[in-house]
Amino acid sequence: MEGGIDTGKDNRAKLRRPGLARHLVAVQEEQRLRLSRELHDDLGQMLASVALELHMVRAGSRLMDNRLARAAMLVDQLSARVHEVAWSLRPADLDRLGLRASVEDLATMLCSQLGIPCEMDLEALSNPLPAETALTLYRIAQEALTNVGKHAQPSRVSVTAHIQDDRMRLTIEDDGRGFDGRVELGPGHLGLAGMRERLALVGGELTVETATMKGTTVYADVPLAH
Repeated sequence: MEGGIDTGKDNRAKLRRPGLARHLVAVQEEQRLRLSRELHDDLGQMLASVALELHMVRAGSRLMDNRLARAAMLVDQLSARVHEVAWSLRPADLDRLGLRASVEDLATMLCSQLGIPCEMDLEALSNPLPAETALTLYRIAQEALTNVGKHAQPSRVSVTAHIQDDRMRLTIEDDGRGFDGRVELGPGHLGLAGMRERLALVGGELTVETATMKGTTVYADVPLAH
């Protein structure tokens, strides 16, 4: 309108943003899936073949060659690392066994690495969820547990899921170092901003309770009908 401000374009742009963000997440996950398959199927098989050849040469050698033994060990370690990276990009269990098994695997792996007990009650995750919501909850659990492993130094970890008032709540709790929750955390620090944005795309919310040396609890709430 002449002499006025046309806000229609701005409003349409705002309405498109969630759709664009969701599209970008879908593209990112598709790329993760492709890269995971390539790592596992192509590079993983090649490493397995090299490792087998090295072990056969070593077994048939009369003299223990330290360099050959070292090479075989490094290939084994590299193969395990490739599998770990491929799994973190897109775990096969998420598509094959479902959300509950995938989150249980995440928690079990972390607690095994840290040598600490892990309390789990994830029966609620056995309920069917939209694929986008299930993937979002998995990524939240992955990010939160990664943060625990990198920063918390806990003596125990708890991962639970419950349904209340038509919402699913996933809770990741540790008794570790925590941090000053009053400090505004910048992008990339503990990944909280990305977790909030990802949850918002499925109508969810992130709540974090923490204090220095008092542990951290992460709550991820999503609607069951989205």
